[in-house]
Amino acid sequence: MERKTLILILLGILCYLFLIVYGIKQVYTAPAIPPSKEIVITKPEDKVTIAHTEIFGTLERPQVIFDHKKHVEAIKKEGKKEWETCKVCHREKKEKLIRIKKENDIIKEKKEEKRDVLIFVFPKKEVKGDKKLIEKAYHDECIGCHKEKLKEKKKAGPITCGECHVKEKEFVKIKYPVVEFDFKRHYDHEEKLKKRTGKKDCSLCHHVYDLKEKKLVYQNETEESCYYCHDLSKKKRGPELSQIVKLTIEKRLSYQKTAHERCLSCHIKINREIEISKRKEKAPPLECGKCHTGKYRSIKDLEKVPRPDRKQKETIFIDIKNAKMKGVAFSHKNHEYYHKTCRECHHERLRACKECHKLKGSAEGGWVNIVDAYHASFSNHSCAGCHNKKKLEKNCAGCHKFIPLIDVKAKEPRKEVCDRCHTGKKEVILPKPLTTANLDPEVVKKEIKIKVLEKEFEPADFPHRKIIDKLVKISNDSKLARYFHNDLRILCEGCHHQRKSSAEVKKDTPPSCQNCHPKYFNPVNPNKMKLQGAYHVQCIGCHDYMKLEKPTHRCTDCHKEKKKRPIPTDILGIKKGKQE
Repeated sequence: MERKTLILILLGILCYLFLIVYGIKQVYTAPAIPPSKEIVITKPEDKVTIAHTEIFGTLERPQVIFDHKKHVEAIKKEGKKEWETCKVCHREKKEKLIRIKKENDIIKEKKEEKRDVLIFVFPKKEVKGDKKLIEKAYHDECIGCHKEKLKEKKKAGPITCGECHVKEKEFVKIKYPVVEFDFKRHYDHEEKLKKRTGKKDCSLCHHVYDLKEKKLVYQNETEESCYYCHDLSKKKRGPELSQIVKLTIEKRLSYQKTAHERCLSCHIKINREIEISKRKEKAPPLECGKCHTGKYRSIKDLEKVPRPDRKQKETIFIDIKNAKMKGVAFSHKNHEYYHKTCRECHHERLRACKECHKLKGSAEGGWVNIVDAYHASFSNHSCAGCHNKKKLEKNCAGCHKFIPLIDVKAKEPRKEVCDRCHTGKKEVILPKPLTTANLDPEVVKKEIKIKVLEKEFEPADFPHRKIIDKLVKISNDSKLARYFHNDLRILCEGCHHQRKSSAEVKKDTPPSCQNCHPKYFNPVNPNKMKLQGAYHVQCIGCHDYMKLEKPTHRCTDCHKEKKKRPIPTDILGIKKGKQE
């Protein structure tokens, strides 16, 4: 009996322990931030979240919201200049860079130089080991500093766990606006640097990692965006870049971390020089909010800003060896001004497309061949994809929403436009602006009265010539549209979409809508849109896609209502005396 009792007690203890372990697991494996409780702060005023979930995983205590500005001000009160405060908490490193200068592909100079760069990580002391050592280093430096201030009988920060790890701040998410280092910022930095040093030196920001030398290397006229190697959110395809990014991940050199190291190290140095020299010069910012403003420039704002100079050609003749199509003249200079960053086309490296994308595809180009690299209809990086996006803008969408963007069968651009780009000529020749001056007013009427469906409403007055003139202006104002609309009859295809001008009996006399669209139900072709539907889909659709305020969707905006409306039998064409 005693043995049975003992066994039951042991089973009870085991069940109790199981429930405790299960309960602890449920607590610590629950989602860190339930979506309903998350509080996003978009104006953080120099506050920083300390959590490091990439190291610690699920946190045992709430994250720390660190008031960076408050700490900087406290250090300044002790006599430090603002540019000196960073070194109190952050360490420096010696960076080696091989500088190569080339002229006509011949190396003229190669030398190694060293420079100091601040590493904006914490703790200041470098810690390599498990998460317990990193946790200890944090506490030693933070709490250690606070205790020192207390010994000196100065105002000090918290020294207990709950004062930093505050429960109420557990679900706070601090989100700084992204900094866009656009062409204006790049140009301003370039000019200020030339003014300071008397020369153009891009090596302060730009370099690549040489896999053979196993060092950072800068070579003139090969500068490219930091994002290529330091944006760890995107999978890289090329074998060279994949290896570089693998090292970047191992060293945790994210774009955010690298940008702060590169930018702030330079800003601190310049602040120091201004302070020592007593020059009257605006010092570059050191506070978070002065760069993370949330203000962005549009392409229009940047249209007069010079683009970075890497000795790139203004016009490039794209000619692929063994290709069956003629070469394409590409105005690189014009396209530079249509975008906010070079990465919109050069998505992997700042190199020619054909270096990665081969005629038959290759591993380096992710098996995307050169045809798709240029012609993928819905890619953000291809020529055809970019042009298709432009077609959907309001000035173009009125016509292009009704014209298929691709050959549905081939899943590529329609063959009718191939010869507009593949000319074999080495220069881009922009056609003359379109003009309506030569149109015969007797053939191309100024106004057309649409009365073929007249019943309940008066005929609609269609301002034919006014619409043509407007489309011509839109086309002439866009280089892209002007290049492809090299003939006035192409614009006519926006409305007269199922016709070929060369097949017309008489010039400028395309078939009317009712030649294709039946007035009533057509039993031979029951799926074809009837005339009334064709008019309304084409006209109202165009107005909607072009976002025109007038006319609205009211019937009377286009055709007045008749004073004496016909009865239903008249509309249906039923004669009196024959009704059943």
